[in-house]
This record gives sequence, C-alpha cells and structure tokens, in this order.
Amino acid sequence: MSLLLRDATIIAGPDHRLIPRGWIRVTEGLIAALGEGDPPPEAMAGAAVMDCRRRLAAPGLVNAHTHSQSATLAGFGDRLSHPAFMWRTLARTANRTPRETALAVQLTAWWALSTGTTALLDHFPGQLFAAEDIEAAIAAWHTTGLRAVVGLRFFDAGFADILPPGLPPDADGGLLRPQPLESFAEIAGDAIARWHGHDGRIGVFPAPSNPDRCTDAALRLCADLAERHDTGLHTHLLETATQAAQARARFGMGSLERLEALGILSDRWSCAHCIHLSEAEIALMARRGAAAVLNPESNARLGVGLAPIPTLREAGVRLALATDGPGSNDNLSMHEAMRGAAVAHRSALPDRARWLTAAEALRAATTGGAAALRMPKLGVLAPGFAADIALYDLATPGWLPLNDAVAQLVFAETGAAVRTVIVGGEILLQDGRPTRFDPAALAEEVLAMQDDLTRRNAALAEAAEAIGARLP
Repeated sequence: MSLLLRDATIIAGPDHRLIPRGWIRVTEGLIAALGEGDPPPEAMAGAAVMDCRRRLAAPGLVNAHTHSQSATLAGFGDRLSHPAFMWRTLARTANRTPRETALAVQLTAWWALSTGTTALLDHFPGQLFAAEDIEAAIAAWHTTGLRAVVGLRFFDAGFADILPPGLPPDADGGLLRPQPLESFAEIAGDAIARWHGHDGRIGVFPAPSNPDRCTDAALRLCADLAERHDTGLHTHLLETATQAAQARARFGMGSLERLEALGILSDRWSCAHCIHLSEAEIALMARRGAAAVLNPESNARLGVGLAPIPTLREAGVRLALATDGPGSNDNLSMHEAMRGAAVAHRSALPDRARWLTAAEALRAATTGGAAALRMPKLGVLAPGFAADIALYDLATPGWLPLNDAVAQLVFAETGAAVRTVIVGGEILLQDGRPTRFDPAALAEEVLAMQDDLTRRNAALAEAAEAIGARLP
C-alpha cells in the first residue's frame, strides 16, 4: 500500500534541512518523493493519507549495540563494578526457554519503538547457546517488524577480565562455559545462510563477545564467515582498563592491533565502547574503516570511562551510537544516547570547536548506525531511502516552541513525544501502541516469566553474589 504523510514538519535529507510544512509519499517500503507545501495530485494518487499536522517527521533512529536478554534488568544493581555487574547479569539471564527469549525480544522491540528506534543490533546471547536459542531470537525479531541484526555473541576462551583471583573450579555454576568452536561454526553458518538479509529487515553477524575472550582460530572463523556471506562483524572492544592491560600482557599488543596482526581488521567491524584505545589504535581503526559504537550512558553508569569521542571524530573514525542493554543503562532511548554523546566530554574541553554537535550526534544515531548494521539506505528522509520514520508530537513541552528541530531532538526529547513509528512503510506503532503484538498481554507474560526465572536461577544468583563479594 502507498502512504502519504501530509502537513508534516520534516527533517529532510542528509543535511537535516527543515521543511516547516510538507509531505512524504511512501511506496513499496521506500520514500518515493517528498516536498514542501501541499502534495501534487500525482503524489496523492492511490495513497492512504495520514494527517501529520503538529507532527515532526524524523528519520528512525538506529541503536547499534544492545542486548535483548537484559530487557528485564532496568534498575538493578546500583554502584556495581563492571565485573560484579557482569556476574549478576549472567545469573539473571541464563537458562531461558526459547519462548522466554522471544518475550525478551518483544519487550526490547516495544521499548525501542516507543522511543523512535526503527533498527538495532542485538548482541545475543553471551552464554553457551544452541540452535533453538538463536532461532527463537531471530524469529522473534522478524515478527516485531523492526530491522534487527542479531550479533551471535560467543566466546571460546576465557573471561579473564571479570575473574577474581583464586576462584575455585565450578564456583560459577557453569555460567562461563565456552562455546565449542565446531558448534559455533555450525550454528552460525546455518543461521546466517537462512536468515541474513531476510525480508530486508533481518541481519545475522558473527559477533565475538570480546576479541580477548576468543582464540585466534575463533576470530579467523568469524572473519571467514563474514567474508563468505558478506556480513558485518560486531564485538565489545576495550570497555575497561583491565581489558586493555590484560590484552597487552597476554598478546604483547592491543586488542585492535591483534585483529590487525591476524589480517582480519576491516570496515566490516563495528566495536562497542572503544574507551581504552591508544593513539596508535585510534589511527589503525580509522585506517581500516572500523566503526566505534559509543555507549555513553552505560559507560557512565558502570564507571568504566569515557570514550575519546572528539579524538575519534578528528581521526576520521566512523561513529555510531547505542544504548547498550537495559541492565547497564536502564533505558533504550536513543535520545538519551545522543544527548550523552554530545555533552559528556564538554566540561573537560575548553575548545568548543572540538565538541560533538547536535547534528553530528543525530548522524551517529542514524546514518552512522545504518553503516554499522550494513543497511546503508536507512537514516535519511529522502527519495530512495527506506521509509523508516518516527513522528513526534510537537504539542508537547519540549517542542514548544520549535526553535531548532535537530537540537531539540538531541537535547530536549527523550522519546516521550513519539506517537507513530513506520518501518519499511508499515505502521508498527500507532498512537503509542505497537501494532504487531499486544503490549498488555506481553507485560503479563513477562512478569510471569521473570518470577519463574528468578526461582529457576536462585542458585546461580547466589553464586554470582559470592563471586561479586570477592571482587574489588
């Protein structure tokens, strides 16, 4: 069906040009045309018309790193160190059934849609997994209608960065069981072959948990899968100072330099966090075209440091933005991520010319994320681009009056004014409610699931608490 949005205020084109009153014609999931004023008769022909008076039409936001498995963890564990946070998260997300995995995906989708996000990368699951776990997550994303890349998160070595000294064998209750490489190769190869590119909305990437948690053979396998199937590669990179120090002690080089030494660093890589990079690694990242996926709120919440955003930008590193999972961030609002990225470094930089601008933050949250997801036709409202559109209510406090649409989108909006979200020409959120699933029924099922999961994982939670007590 063709759709015509009329009488909208529009943030149009890659330069974020403001059209105070205009129209957008959507046909076959793409923006066919847009313009100012009244739509011409040919734009109206055969289209369902949506009245967008007092609405701002903006490109859907792209969340380039989150974890659906932690969708139920907002507000847990304040003032935790990164290792203690990791142990508690593992204990609270383990042992899910395929149905429970699907519920966590739907909850993530609801949260994303309600704050204007239309595409994301789900780094899933992080623990030993079987084919049915991956199938449940990917199939659930398909049913939500959002664009989603499922990054198959695994490790085949150890989690040395979160292990307390002298931890007895099996004290973790089996939470950190590595994924056998043969198992990963089979499951990942099958999932990528069947799902990658499905319906233009689903992607599947090999996604090491962290390069230092994987053997050389595992990293080479991931790069080979990505080349063979033309996918991206995703990973956590240097989130903590401990990780940076351990990489140099173990390998005699930094984590990024190790990928280069293996001959696999390329523009396929998107790397979450990128906090503790050396100057040489930043230059290497820029030279190879790898993307830095910034997670300012998560990093501040866990106290792990601040990504060198101005330095990355000035070096020419591609930037994308993300929320991380709700366990470490407490929300999935990309508006919060944009604001965080734009303001976090300002008090330490007297030279305002080095500050990230609102427009740059918006680009990182749209076209920057689209590039990281290898979905280049996202993030711009212009003919030929995907019809992924968020409509904001301009009759809300943060938009009265409309002073600077881009600045208000980044600094004033939280996602609360989102009313309608369109993905590929399909309305997935209407008047604040998802159209593909019932949020009330989902809420009931999630609460029941969480009660059952808490009982099921009681022994793991106890082990995680005991390990956390051994950590600084």
